[in-house]
Amino acid sequence: MLKITKNKPHFFDKLVKDKKVWSDLKDRNELNQVLLQEQNNMCVYCESKLKDFHIDHFFKRDLFQKQTFEYDNLFLSCNFEFHCAKYKDKFGLKKEEFFEIYSPIDINLDEFEYSFTGEILGKTDKAKKTIEVFNLNQKSLVEKRKKISLSVEHYKEFDLFEIFGEFKTFLEFLKGVK
Repeated sequence: MLKITKNKPHFFDKLVKDKKVWSDLKDRNELNQVLLQEQNNMCVYCESKLKDFHIDHFFKRDLFQKQTFEYDNLFLSCNFEFHCAKYKDKFGLKKEEFFEIYSPIDINLDEFEYSFTGEILGKTDKAKKTIEVFNLNQKSLVEKRKKISLSVEHYKEFDLFEIFGEFKTFLEFLKGVK
């Protein structure tokens, strides 16, 4: 999961002014562009390169209505059903459980580590629950990270993120231990 520092764009307040529900916000192109740049074109949860994506409300709209138009609650997520935001939304978290997982704003990356087989490991209960809620060890994600791990030895002198373009925190882990 990426750690994100949010900087609300100058147009945001005007964009959401007088909107009652999220579907009232018709033109999201400029917002999408800012979020893409903020997240370096990666899904904020699994760190895959974004091709098909949507704006995720970390704190679900139906449970946290007041945060629907809060910029700090908006992130881009890939559109996969079996991991990330869509998986989180189907997970069935109760309102109080959102405070038992990390958001991309407050994540403590020191509580996570990786295996060379591509798995993300949580060092604390909060980290473990975050991995579970977003299904960050879903088979296809683990396989992609494992493939990178096996090939990274050939590129250790280069900027790994520039080469692979996704899984930034995993690449930082590999660079530090290989």
